[in-house]
Amino acid sequence: MSRTIKGLMSAMMATVSLSGTAAAAQNDNHVYAGLGWTVKQGWIPSAIIGVRNVDVDSVSDVTGVDLSLSYHFTDGFDKLLLKGVRGEIDWQAELGGGYDFLDQSLLLTGGVQGRLVNFSMNASLEGKVDGGLALNSIDKYGWQP
Repeated sequence: MSRTIKGLMSAMMATVSLSGTAAAAQNDNHVYAGLGWTVKQGWIPSAIIGVRNVDVDSVSDVTGVDLSLSYHFTDGFDKLLLKGVRGEIDWQAELGGGYDFLDQSLLLTGGVQGRLVNFSMNASLEGKVDGGLALNSIDKYGWQP
């Protein structure tokens, strides 16, 4: 599994570096926390902790990576996700992959991060699809000249 996670991380870093940013971009790192609900797990949430490393350019474009780990309150460790992030200061599209500890499966993930809220969709390599909503501490980013 460690080779798979290292491979996913390398692929995401390459994707972000190929996407390019303006020369005047500022780096903005955030550690965040949240609560997330998915369709398959119902009303019992997962605690989420993550880190975002993004560059914000002078026209408010955001590009970077997000690494998160979730822990379901009744079932244990849930998901480890690595996503590429791209968008504006108050919303970003996300695309990446990870591992689902509960189903013991690799995942493809996509979603949208807004101000304090995240909508996501995960698909396992076995064909299982699950959508979710998370409330977290990620707010908008700002560029300061």
